[in-house]
Amino acid sequence: MKRSKRVACVEATAVVALSMTSAGIAHADDELVVNTNPAASREAPADLSSLKPVVNVLAAPDTSSIVPDTGPSPYVPGVNTQSGIVTDAQTRAYGSFAIPYTTGRVQDGNQSALGTTSANFLSTTYPYRAIGKLTFSAGYCTASLIRRSVIVTAAHCIQSFGSGSAIYSGWQFRPGHYGASGATSAQIAPYGTWTWAALVRPSTWANGTDTGSGAARNNDIAVIAIAKNASNQFIGDLTGYLNYGWNNYSFVSSSKTGNLQTASVTTFGYPALLDGGAIMQRTDGPTYTTTVSGASQLWQGSNLTGGASGGPWIVNFRARDAVLSGGAAVGSSPNLAIVGVTSWGSADPNASKDNYASQFRQNTQYPNATYGNYGSGNIASLLNTLCTTAAPGGGTFASQGYCN
Repeated sequence: MKRSKRVACVEATAVVALSMTSAGIAHADDELVVNTNPAASREAPADLSSLKPVVNVLAAPDTSSIVPDTGPSPYVPGVNTQSGIVTDAQTRAYGSFAIPYTTGRVQDGNQSALGTTSANFLSTTYPYRAIGKLTFSAGYCTASLIRRSVIVTAAHCIQSFGSGSAIYSGWQFRPGHYGASGATSAQIAPYGTWTWAALVRPSTWANGTDTGSGAARNNDIAVIAIAKNASNQFIGDLTGYLNYGWNNYSFVSSSKTGNLQTASVTTFGYPALLDGGAIMQRTDGPTYTTTVSGASQLWQGSNLTGGASGGPWIVNFRARDAVLSGGAAVGSSPNLAIVGVTSWGSADPNASKDNYASQFRQNTQYPNATYGNYGSGNIASLLNTLCTTAAPGGGTFASQGYCN
């Protein structure tokens, strides 16, 4: 059956496929519409600024009692790729840990309508450039700026658990680092190489008494003051810095999340598993709070392994805020904020694909709701200790502007 209709000088023909049945099951009709005069559609381009958004005018159903599906789909999953249809669930998609995630490079550099950009362009834009590679005597980790000249990383990037006063040395931070083969010095350290001025790690990490067992610990967190450069500049004045949150900031629990404390979290790092640790990687996916051997942890599906340690776990990650209109309002807890740093995960690149973070929060070691002007719990206490410490040249790190 055919029918024709002329709309805006464009001849369109719709072909309606009749219902088909198989084994007594009725299938939906598919309708095809063909534009028989595409040239006419190009003659008078629309004024985009005058167009109004199209919405589904059907009334929204009641969603107050919906809950997530718990059973598997009765159908075989599949995906159509450039290489063809794949119907087996690849472990790389989510691993035996069974929490889905997406990981990819923080990289630009392909041809676009505007030309070619440098491969490291994206990692030199905010907020990516507030994240970088932290090198030191034992190797490298990932770190991110949370004050004008203070970075946060993992305590195990400062010293081994329970090693007392024995710490690593020579910490240097390269924000926005891109070190792929052939990278120039300007790409390797686009904002320069910055050295450390002072650091604070939890005493319970140093003496080996922190709550937890094995790698899972309450407070695998440390902060480092970054010294000014030769031009007497603070690093954050060049790169900007990120917010931080504590005590389940932006997490929510409801019947729609299976009553689990859940947030959408983006994690960053330089894992050796991916691109040899030379390029910043990003993982996005649902993240949950949990307790492992008494230690408060965040957990996420991920393949960011060694080298991503100390990398930020960020809620509400985005580069810019949209301009709201039509009565739209932001939701609760909308701020971009670091809520933990990568602590540990499966070392097998083809098995669990999981990652855990020491959560920024009040806990047994850091029970106070207020530590100076820096918030609650472990992250606030570490910052308060660092920022009230005497700095070279007189005054404290706070009074000199490091902790703005």
